[in-house]
Amino acid sequence: MDFNWTQHAAQRASQRGLIETDLQLIMAIGTEVEGGFLVRKRDYLAVEREIKAHLNRLRHLVGKRVVADEGSLITAYHAKPGKTRRLLKRR
Repeated sequence: MDFNWTQHAAQRASQRGLIETDLQLIMAIGTEVEGGFLVRKRDYLAVEREIKAHLNRLRHLVGKRVVADEGSLITAYHAKPGKTRRLLKRR
């Protein structure tokens, strides 16, 4: 969402240590209330759960390799440590 900043809003955000990305996050994860957005603990906890699930999924992918050629996926597997070292040396 793109908003035009009033001088008052810029001054108040600055005084309160809020940067533009903070305000974008508030509007993205917060609950819409009369005249704006409010980040509740429930909103924060929901995002925290999503991030943790994403991190767990990423951890599961460590060491996995996808082989692709000219836009086609050939295979996928868990690379052994020796293979990983060789691949990283050749890049």
